[in-house]
Amino acid sequence: MGKTVSISSGKISGKETADGIWSWLGIPYAAPPLGQLRWQPPQLVQAWTGVRECTTWGAPALQPAQSPPPSPGMPSVTQVPADMPEPGEDCLYINVTAPADAQGAPVLVWVHLGGYQTGSGWDKVEDGSAFAKDFGAVVVSFNYRLGSMGFLSVPGEAHSGAFGMHDQIAALRWVHENIAAFGGDPAKVTVYGVSAGAKSVANLMASPMARGLFHQAISGSGGGDHVATPAQAAAVADEFIRLLAATTDQLRGVPAKDLLDAQNAIGEGLRATWIWRPTIDGLALTRTPVDAVTEGAAAGIPLLAQHCVDECGLYQLMVPDAAVQADRVLADYFGQDGCDELLGVFTGNQPDAVQARVDIMSAERYIIPTVRLADGQSAHAKVWRSRFDGPLTGLPDAIVPGGLLPAVHSTDARGVFQGGPDAAGQMHAAWGAFVTTGNPNAAGLPDWPQYTTADRATIIFHNDGTHLEHDPQSKLREAWEDRSWEPGTWWEFAGGIQ
Repeated sequence: MGKTVSISSGKISGKETADGIWSWLGIPYAAPPLGQLRWQPPQLVQAWTGVRECTTWGAPALQPAQSPPPSPGMPSVTQVPADMPEPGEDCLYINVTAPADAQGAPVLVWVHLGGYQTGSGWDKVEDGSAFAKDFGAVVVSFNYRLGSMGFLSVPGEAHSGAFGMHDQIAALRWVHENIAAFGGDPAKVTVYGVSAGAKSVANLMASPMARGLFHQAISGSGGGDHVATPAQAAAVADEFIRLLAATTDQLRGVPAKDLLDAQNAIGEGLRATWIWRPTIDGLALTRTPVDAVTEGAAAGIPLLAQHCVDECGLYQLMVPDAAVQADRVLADYFGQDGCDELLGVFTGNQPDAVQARVDIMSAERYIIPTVRLADGQSAHAKVWRSRFDGPLTGLPDAIVPGGLLPAVHSTDARGVFQGGPDAAGQMHAAWGAFVTTGNPNAAGLPDWPQYTTADRATIIFHNDGTHLEHDPQSKLREAWEDRSWEPGTWWEFAGGIQ
């Protein structure tokens, strides 16, 4: 029998996943959200007797099948292990990896990416053994409800539309109550997410339900603005129910496959990345997260905020009509005059018309929201900011001439967890330093001062020379100042979804 620990719901056994490193996989942290628990906040897991073997992954949340990348070697969704269970509704499982001798160790909790519609706790972090071994940390990952199961705002029901976020809070509560059994310190918890995981981190920073459950935060390609307004949530729910040909009171009896079919009928693939998102439900979220953070909701929580240099280059590679949406999106947000102003700034900076619009998409989706989150938190806690430039190398020449690409969306996370040469290893060291000491300055890095709105110090992780810049691409940032907008889906969808 593997190493056995006692947690609040019973005893569990794990397995050694690296020399001196143990993992416990597929631990239930809440009751299966089935039947009448569908579209309800997570409930306490039922205790068990004996020792539960936790050596295999728990099922990921119900989700669309992930399309393979267009060519081997392209940056895309990591392929899951062959022994990963099929996705399903019974998905509320958590994974813990720790050094065998851990005692009072810092804890890193990973919130996975996937646009709130795909993915699992395994993505990017894998079993966490590399990070745990290098930094003596306890690494935690978990699954949470996705897509319609996690973020449908059920008509007529109060406090609806953020059940996937309630799952995240339940997982953090589980960590608070149980991580000491694995050698972790519940008073030294850092949450880290990329993409939807990073947006989740901002949501958690803003949430009154998550206060006291973590103490540091890392946002990779996120921001604190991507939540659904009541009108946006209602449009998605109306179209979803129309496609099901069901009434609201029939929803909990609809087969899971039919729910997934209706979700896919609204939108699939990368185009669907922004359809499903948390609603301000009055419990987990009480207002737009970046506004709450700016007013001090996460006071005292140090933040490390990063984005990639060419975030939406990935979308343009995978969905070639991404860039052409920019003109319509900007006009919807700011009117034609505002659209023309922003287009003028970005095309003046980048003469290639397509790339200029990719840059606009990167700014609107990820870069400006990351800057505003860093700005807001810098008045209330220590903040460090960085950018990952790469470049990515060895890509298929037929897809990327020359095989070289500036770093695109989510391509930093693997290096953070697994290490590697050049910038990957430097990010690994910096994240390890932040998790263990509360400061990302690490050996081999240039001095990394705190971020303030006065000088906007930013470390640029680059394979040809990591360095410090102040307010990088300031003219592009300034072009968005004093502009406000409610982020939508980028692409247009039926049913008035935006």
